[in-house]
Amino acid sequence: MGLRTKLLLVALSILALPWAGWQFVRQMETLLRQGQEQALLASAEALARGVAVRPGGLPPAGESWFVHPLDFAPRLDGDAADWRGAAAVPLAFGSPRPWVRAAAGRANERLHLWISVDDASAQRGEAHWPADLHFDRVDLRLLGRGSDLALRLANSGSGPLRVAGEDGLPPPVRIEGVWREREGGYDIELALPQDFSVRAVGLRVRDVDASGTERIAGVAGDGRVGLLPLHGFVESLEPALQALAPEGMRVRVADRDGWVLARAGELRADASEEDILPWRRSLYRALLFRDVTATIDESALARRLVRAEVAAAVAGTPAVTWRRDPAGARLLLSAAVPLEVAGQVRGTVLIERSNSEVLLLTDQAFSGLLGVSLVAFLASGGIILLFATRLGQRIRRLRDAAESALDREGRVTPFPRTAARDEIGDLSRSFARLLDQVAAYTDYLRSLSGKLSHELNTPLAIVRSSLDNLDHARLDPEARVVVARARDGVERMGHLVRTMSEVTRIEHAIEAAEAEDVDLRRLLEDCAGAYRGLLAPRTLALELPPGALPLRASPELLVQALDKLVDNARGFTPEDGWVRLSATGEPGGVRIALANQGPRLPETMRGRLFDSLVSLRDKTQRGEGAAHLGLGLYVVRLVADLHRGHAEARNLPDGDGVEFSLHLRGMPPSL
Repeated sequence: MGLRTKLLLVALSILALPWAGWQFVRQMETLLRQGQEQALLASAEALARGVAVRPGGLPPAGESWFVHPLDFAPRLDGDAADWRGAAAVPLAFGSPRPWVRAAAGRANERLHLWISVDDASAQRGEAHWPADLHFDRVDLRLLGRGSDLALRLANSGSGPLRVAGEDGLPPPVRIEGVWREREGGYDIELALPQDFSVRAVGLRVRDVDASGTERIAGVAGDGRVGLLPLHGFVESLEPALQALAPEGMRVRVADRDGWVLARAGELRADASEEDILPWRRSLYRALLFRDVTATIDESALARRLVRAEVAAAVAGTPAVTWRRDPAGARLLLSAAVPLEVAGQVRGTVLIERSNSEVLLLTDQAFSGLLGVSLVAFLASGGIILLFATRLGQRIRRLRDAAESALDREGRVTPFPRTAARDEIGDLSRSFARLLDQVAAYTDYLRSLSGKLSHELNTPLAIVRSSLDNLDHARLDPEARVVVARARDGVERMGHLVRTMSEVTRIEHAIEAAEAEDVDLRRLLEDCAGAYRGLLAPRTLALELPPGALPLRASPELLVQALDKLVDNARGFTPEDGWVRLSATGEPGGVRIALANQGPRLPETMRGRLFDSLVSLRDKTQRGEGAAHLGLGLYVVRLVADLHRGHAEARNLPDGDGVEFSLHLRGMPPSL
């Protein structure tokens, strides 16, 4: 991973800024939501107090019977299908499982009742039969403004409803209705006269089986049928609600069972529909309102409110809830508070509003945060990128200078120095000082061989002359053996000095070499004639291309390099072995190869053969016992480097020898 990449990754820490800003936006949105919830609860409580001042029309605190407002009078046929859902949630009586259901509705100022009884054993009779007879019947009690009317409903079969008073005589009011038998029971649908005002209704159903056992369900009373007060939609309450309802909000008053008693106001259109882009509005709802999962599945004209906040308000606890509308285009906040009169809960007040203000404020905060974060990220990222680029360039220059500090001959090139006062500047100056010391030590090592050879010549001459004088003296045989050994040592030391002097001369010759155009093929042919006599009795094979091999080179240095290779091959090739000298052209230059039969090269030494003072010869391969310093192949490498090439050694594929090759491109034209 590059330095710029690392710094760019470090620059990603700037993303903590928008993250922190986003947390701030979320916290602000939470506070805004809490503020809206508290404000809506306060509005709902104020509305509840305003409604409680005029409790007329509100349901009683205890149990009561809701009368549904019907759009039109249903047909009296015993079927509640045309009640438009008013009978979907009826009152239920009976135990252990309810077997009597009843619903009340009002249309054209007439009260309609629907009663459904589950009765598996029909014991029917007529309403005017004596009361002491056992048969299935319904006792109905109606409490008007100034009268309390008790009626008996009973039919022996389907048809017009038979109605009688408690004494079996015709009732004082005309009641229309139908008794409809059905499988497993019967249904009753009736309508009271238009001018008969009813405040409470009592209901008791008697079911007699074949054995005469009787079961009773309904509203219990003290010997009589109990009464349930009636209440319903209170249109007179709507003007007061309309006056008290805040603008842009919807208010509904419901009884303890959730039936709507009055409604007023409408939800304001969501301003965010036009002011906020759709994708941003969806983003806010997905990220900020993830906890809002409930969806409103009721219409604005719903007759009953089945909501958790309404149930909590009926229990006496104010509650707020966020919901999505069915289309998911906006969020709605609703608050429900108990409607109390004289300390008793008579119903609930539900108020709703849209959340457009929250989204608008969130959008403004998010837009500002996004703009500031983007500018900060681009600016800091650009600065870090420029800094990383500049730093990377300086480090690359330092790397390139370090790689080229030593050439192939081991000479130290000048290292660039910088005046920068940072860590990279200190590092470059430290490298420069180190390489200056290496250069001084390298120059000392280069001149050491010449100095040693010059200084050793005089002592060696003194020792040699002294040994010559001893040869003329009268010495015993043992002393002469010792003198012979000393003379042999002196000759070895002289050979070492001459070899070191030769390497020094070759190095100076390389420095002063002049290039000329050479036909390498002719040069190798001339050298091969001399090498055959030197290598005898070994055989020398010469493999050259038919055409000329032109090369700009120093012929004297090439011959010296070939001499070192041939001398090396002569030392390792057995007397009945072979040596092969070849040359071929290759892209950009020529290749000279000298292969010989002999031992394989150790793999660990292949990369070090052309270094100075490295030799693999043992005493049997040193020719007349002469010392071998391992400088021959080092000279070959120097000559190859002068000709912009390189030298290499490898074992032959068949394993019976080695091959040394020179890859030469030629000396530069300036030489």
